[in-house]
This record gives sequence, C-alpha cells and structure tokens, in this order.
Amino acid sequence: MILKNSHALLAALALAAAPAFAQDAETPAPEDATTEQPAAPAETAPEAGTEPATEPAADEAAPAEDAPGDAATGEEAAEGETPAPAETAPGAEQEAEAEPGEPRVGSYYVRSTHNDWTVRCIRTEEGPDPCELYQLMQDQEDNAVAEMTLIPLRNGNVAAGATLIAPLETDLIQGLGFGVDNAEPRGYPFSFCAPVGCVSRMGFTPDELNGMKRGNKAVVTLLPFGADPEQPVRLDLSLSGFTAAFNEVQQLAEEAGDAAPTVIEESNTPAPEATSPENTEMETPEAAE
Repeated sequence: MILKNSHALLAALALAAAPAFAQDAETPAPEDATTEQPAAPAETAPEAGTEPATEPAADEAAPAEDAPGDAATGEEAAEGETPAPAETAPGAEQEAEAEPGEPRVGSYYVRSTHNDWTVRCIRTEEGPDPCELYQLMQDQEDNAVAEMTLIPLRNGNVAAGATLIAPLETDLIQGLGFGVDNAEPRGYPFSFCAPVGCVSRMGFTPDELNGMKRGNKAVVTLLPFGADPEQPVRLDLSLSGFTAAFNEVQQLAEEAGDAAPTVIEESNTPAPEATSPENTEMETPEAAE
C-alpha cells in the first residue's frame, strides 16, 4: 500500500507539474519578442539617420547642378557683351546711309555754280568746309583734258593761287603757258606728277587777277610728250562767272577766319628733276611716290 501510494503520488505530482513546464517553455517566447523589439528601433534608427543625411546631399547636389547653370549664364552674358560693338557699327552705317544726299567726310560737294565755274567744298569733321573754284577744261572734241582749281590768297603780291592738272603724257620740260585773252602767255613749270596727272602750281598777282575778272577766256598751252613744239595743244579756260565765283569763295574764307595758305612763287624755269624727255616718264612716278 505504501508503494502504490507513492506511485499515485508521483503521478499526481507529474500531472501537476506539467502546466508549470508548459509555462516555463512558453516564457522564452516573450524573451524572443523582447529581443526582436530592440532590433526594430535599430533598423528604424538608420532609416531616420539616412533620411537627414540624404536630404542634405540632395540639397548639396542642387547647388552643384546650379553652378553649371550660373556658369552658362555667365558665358551667355559674356557672349551677349561681345556682339555689342558689332551692333554699333551697323548703327553708324545706318546713320551714314540715313541721308544719302549728305556728302561724306573728305569728299567734295558742289556748293554753287556760276556759269562755267563751280564752287565746290570738301566736307570736314569740324569747322567750316574749305571751298575753291573749279573748272574742267575740254578740247575741241569735248574730251576732258585738264582741270583747274583756284583759291584767294593773302600773301603779299600773290592774290590768288591756282593748281592745274594736265595729262601724264605732257612734256614736263616745256611746261605750260597761261594767258588771258590776247595777252602774252606766261610760262609755269610742273611741280610733280601723280597718278591723276602732272601738277603745276601758279600764283597770280592782283593785276593778273583783275585781268581774269575782266577777261572773257584764258588760253592754256600744253605740249604732249614727243610732239612738235611749234604745235602745242591749246585749251580754253572760260572766265564766264569767274568774278562771282571768286567773290563767293573769298567771302567764305573771310567768314571762316582761317589764314589763307601760302603759295611759293614759281619761276619760269623748267622743273629741275626733269633732265631729258627720255627720262621724263621714268622719273615722274618716283616723284609721285
């Protein structure tokens, strides 16, 4: 009886202890849960840390992307500044072309005409435009042969100065002759030759100037190179309108108040650089240069 009771007691104890073991076995589950719970914050902590880290990175990347844009705008601004001079040049051309009838600086324009004489002036940037008398001389076939310009002077015995341009084929040693109406012609040498022709500078005394004002025409004699000296070319210089044109130019010069240029009186001797007819055409281009 004692053994039976012991076995029954052990069985009862085992049955009573079974729920306790079950409870002990189930208790580790909460421990696992507790171990898993800290893991969740560990995972979220990096996420929370990464989000602020990535946001500044994005913010930092944004300026990096803007920097090329700023550089591009700088380049565009630089490129926009360079065409500025190119824009002003067409503007200046447009202003120059705005008035087609207006003469350009350094070019001649006709101020007035008095019968066979023209008063022409040259356009300057500042100050009054200097003016002169002008006439183109033609031969009997109406071919332009020579031209003459004249200005008033205030140089003692020289009351007017003239420049005559003759063809390049002119005999330089012979020079030219100039006489009013039936007066005996006076000889003048050539000063130099240029691509436009051979130039002779003449000075007229007050008496000679008055003779031109009273005369009808002047006769200019030229000798072509190699021609017969007894058969020179005679060109008529009309004096119709000469007095009116001269008075106009003289008045313009007085109003301008500029000192009249000085003319060196030429002698009747030939130009010293011309030594022979053979060397005339060879030396004249060098003289022009």
